[in-house]
Amino acid sequence: MPQENAEFLMDDGCLYFVDDASDYDYSDADTASIAGTSSTMSTLESVEARSYFREVDGRMFPADSNVPLLLPIDNDEVRRLEKQHLILKLILEEDYLGPMREVLVLNPMLERRKRVLDLITLDGSWVQEMSQVFPDVDFVSIDSTPLRPHTPRPNVVFEVYDLYNGLAEPDNSFDIVHIRYAVIFVKDFKSLVRDVHRVLRPGGLLLFCEYEFEVYDALFPDVPAWGTLPGMSNALRLVRGGLAAQGVNAYIWRDLPQWLPCNSSFWKESELESDAYFVGGGDTEHAKRIVRRPLRPRFDQMLRRGFTDVQARVNLVPVAPWSEDPRLRSIGAMVQEVWLDMWQGMASSFRAQGLSAQEAQETVQAAMYDIRYPSVRMCAKLHTLLAYRVEDK
Repeated sequence: MPQENAEFLMDDGCLYFVDDASDYDYSDADTASIAGTSSTMSTLESVEARSYFREVDGRMFPADSNVPLLLPIDNDEVRRLEKQHLILKLILEEDYLGPMREVLVLNPMLERRKRVLDLITLDGSWVQEMSQVFPDVDFVSIDSTPLRPHTPRPNVVFEVYDLYNGLAEPDNSFDIVHIRYAVIFVKDFKSLVRDVHRVLRPGGLLLFCEYEFEVYDALFPDVPAWGTLPGMSNALRLVRGGLAAQGVNAYIWRDLPQWLPCNSSFWKESELESDAYFVGGGDTEHAKRIVRRPLRPRFDQMLRRGFTDVQARVNLVPVAPWSEDPRLRSIGAMVQEVWLDMWQGMASSFRAQGLSAQEAQETVQAAMYDIRYPSVRMCAKLHTLLAYRVEDK
């Protein structure tokens, strides 16, 4: 049975569940309804929501083995994510990343409403705020696990389904796709990127935000602080290794800016993937570990693929209140608190990847010591990116 700290709050709010992405009709983007359809969507009851979780060492994690295991999925994590959302706004010095307002501005000549896709919902803070900032825009927020119930909004649909089978959304149907803190939940990020390209309208905006799995000394931000922050560096090395063992690319922040441009070989790779590969051919051993998405409409060979105006930025984030700048000092104190909360629950993840109870606890304690008493100006790197889907010829 779950421990007391592995609690759920599933009584209020609502979630939605899409049964199977492969049953979705991709033929008409403009007729897609924010309410979904009775054949594909149903309210996710609290009893059913609990079936999405399994207990590991007193904390709750996704039950689906195709969803990578790293951070617990429970109310402690919800509270941490809410704090992290506030921190991000302080880092960016604005409520949202990129030119959202310019993209979503009302156009009286446009008969349809603008639409935004949010990946992954997590605590829902971002989509809840944005749906109120842009009340005339429709939002769809998708997650593979129902982390919490969400306050219903007239312009938001929350969906829960297996993302590794693809996005159950029509082609060319969104003006913005927002991806934040999603890397650790996706094994096949390349396929997700191609699916995002598919659902974005030509000229649509992609927004991406992710922390790097490394720590640095602010005085030497180009070199990881392996020598001066050994506890934290070792713990993050184990995190990267654990993710890699589950098929997760922990370096998406580095690879994505190279993949997206129109002239990247990334867009040529899709031509090499035969239909047989997607239905069980090709790399059979790999297919046993990762469930591939069902067949989708192939790229139209006459259309341009990729993104343009790719803008990647690295934000140095203090992980302790060492800065003389009041804003950065405040951010550092908040990040320190959030990181301590996060690492407090990491022993379960290390146990799951094969460490003994003692090894897991020692690893966590060493990491938390570096967070509490950093010997240098400890900082992390937050990578943000925006890009526009190329216009069709």
